[in-house]
Amino acid sequence: MTKYDVCLSFAGENRSYVEEVARHLKDMGLRYFYDNDMQHELWGEELTEYLDQVYRVDSRFCVMFVSEAYVRKIWTIHERRSALARGLTDPTKPYILPARFDDTEVPGVRPSMGFLDLRRFTPFQLAEMIAKKVGVEPGPAPRGWEYRTFADVVGHALRSLSEKKLNHEMGFFENVRTFTTDTESLDYFTARTRKFDTIVNSVMDLLSPEKQQWAFGPSGLPGNADKIRLLGTRFAKCYEDLLDWAADLRGTATPERHRPLYEATARLADEPLRQIEEFAEHFATAAGRGAGDVALVIDYDDTEVRAELEKVQTT
Repeated sequence: MTKYDVCLSFAGENRSYVEEVARHLKDMGLRYFYDNDMQHELWGEELTEYLDQVYRVDSRFCVMFVSEAYVRKIWTIHERRSALARGLTDPTKPYILPARFDDTEVPGVRPSMGFLDLRRFTPFQLAEMIAKKVGVEPGPAPRGWEYRTFADVVGHALRSLSEKKLNHEMGFFENVRTFTTDTESLDYFTARTRKFDTIVNSVMDLLSPEKQQWAFGPSGLPGNADKIRLLGTRFAKCYEDLLDWAADLRGTATPERHRPLYEATARLADEPLRQIEEFAEHFATAAGRGAGDVALVIDYDDTEVRAELEKVQTT
């Protein structure tokens, strides 16, 4: 009998997703190797030898989280080579279970090998697939699984946007267009404020009682996983749209006297972004208890924008 049911091989860039998978595997009672949960054992070990033992000998299956980063990192190359060497001991039994974040080809892994596309699976769903592969029946869906699925989708999507959010916080941008006349600048400002309203209204619509019932199901009945995943994906897309909206304004070169107006308008996204992040955090906590409050009110103060617009219009 192997020490682990499954070992997880991944690049650090994908840790947030894998960490959630590991948490679900623990809840399901599987024996798994995830480095952050084994720091006490790794401490002081010769890691090349220790990890070779884990990825070549001690595990029944190896889930390989494929990404562009995975194929070029030193430690994942080491893990992959150990996992591939395992195939020499019993080539008739599957060992490597590839799960893809993207379409990167992995040296030594044949393209004909069956894989899972992680763009279609939440961490919880992948953990369920691993459990079934190992032969552990995950059992009936736990109470409130709908909330956990929604929280998984939204949480993973928001974390994947962390770099874009940092660029927003620092005010970094790339020039995307240039206006030389007041008319062009003001017309575009009007169009972008309408777009902002559209994005905010979309957030509210996605969490409306009608959409909730469509995805989570009527009271007392189970929800639909595909609909919940779609709802979560579109909700996170609104968050990304706000980031892109602000970056677009900052990246628009205007007559100098319009710059304060554009900067103030870009900052309108700050409060909705914060409110979405807080909602996602609180929802994930509640989902862990099998509950969830799918309610979010987006509000913001446009006083600064109106003041800057008045300056532009009166000068």
